[in-house]
Amino acid sequence: MFHVLAEEWQLLLFTLMMQAAVGTFLFVVILRSRKKLDLDLRKSVTRKGLLVTGPLVIIGILLSALHLGDPLGAYRSILNVSSSWLSREIVFTGLFFAMWAVAFILDRKDKWNSLFGWLTVLAGAGAVVSMASIYATSIIPAWTDFNTYLTFFGTAIFFGVAIMVMILLTSSKRNPDQVQSVLKSLAITGGVVLIVQLAYLPVFLSGLSTAGAAGVQSLEVLSSQHIWSIMIRWTLSLGGIGLILYALFRSKPLQAGQYGLIYAAFSMILVGEFLGRYIFYATGVPMFIG
Repeated sequence: MFHVLAEEWQLLLFTLMMQAAVGTFLFVVILRSRKKLDLDLRKSVTRKGLLVTGPLVIIGILLSALHLGDPLGAYRSILNVSSSWLSREIVFTGLFFAMWAVAFILDRKDKWNSLFGWLTVLAGAGAVVSMASIYATSIIPAWTDFNTYLTFFGTAIFFGVAIMVMILLTSSKRNPDQVQSVLKSLAITGGVVLIVQLAYLPVFLSGLSTAGAAGVQSLEVLSSQHIWSIMIRWTLSLGGIGLILYALFRSKPLQAGQYGLIYAAFSMILVGEFLGRYIFYATGVPMFIG
């Protein structure tokens, strides 16, 4: 584990942070567009979500630049945008950050524009697609599968759900019935995402078994060296979303004593996603980015 983290910790954190930022912004736009919600609640959630999104992108960009080895020369990586997924990732990441900044300013001036918000989401989705395609077009069997896209977009949505749940907890005094309704919708969405990922896992593992010697070796690495990591990852992720659902559906309105369950669930989700991304990189060692 430490070998992987020592070599690829910048990329591991960059992918997680960027996907968390895109997922958070996605749910900011969705909730801001829900006209049935109280306007003050929508504004509160939007502003807190935007405050979370920006720093995640900034830290992610800094980590990515460090991984390139020559941060000051990182701009040269965009010169091959017509043929390189890495160049496209950089362009879409920069575009997402610039559009987030504009959205942030518009929101502060009470001039939020839903269309611009959705266009920013598309820029973020472009960054995630490009990010996933770098690995999906590599020569690593464990990465050249639909599972890479499912994992990256799943993390974006799942992290977005978890972060927005935490934000909404701080807004629970604003129309608590509406807050609880939104919390339930978010938690169910997170549960569905996890179930889809888990349902695809046997397909992914079966595909590795028929992907030649390298695929079989990757499967062996997963089953021998990382089986406990996999079990702990899914236990934490499913347990985290399960705790949130339990707390939300146990009573109405949400009781103060149940906040502790949700905070614990959030911690479980963070660790689970970190483990999931570690496993992703562990199956690609030695790493050859395409």
